[in-house]
Amino acid sequence: MANLMSLEVLTPDQYLMKRKDIAYVLLNTVTGGVGILANHGPMVAVLGEGTLKLQDGDNHVMLLYVEGGFAEVKSNRVVILTPRAQKAEDIDVAKYEGIRDEALRRLEHPDALTDIEHTEKVLRRAQARLKTASLVNRVEPFPIP
Repeated sequence: MANLMSLEVLTPDQYLMKRKDIAYVLLNTVTGGVGILANHGPMVAVLGEGTLKLQDGDNHVMLLYVEGGFAEVKSNRVVILTPRAQKAEDIDVAKYEGIRDEALRRLEHPDALTDIEHTEKVLRRAQARLKTASLVNRVEPFPIP
């Protein structure tokens, strides 16, 4: 059995996840992916918008969308602080396809009131959610030594 660590995913209004049986975490940082196994050295990372991959001791893979934030790794504990997070299976694909399509339309045909920077952010977030949802039941467990 793999060595395990605890994990907490917190948003301003909820504990999305709190577990003590995590074997592997793949963080989506602003500089790229970082894999975390038990006994990883201390680290603080800035997260990008995207998928957080978790794997428990039974090799069950869980996927979460996180909207940026920070990760702290210390003493076999991973803490994710993010403004928003959502389990992949709870993402409303039709809703975020609509948001993506509307953002693309606004960027292709901006008017005087279009905030390009904000619209690009909305588009990135919708695309990241859709990518996370698309990975459900398609991601293989990481081979734990």
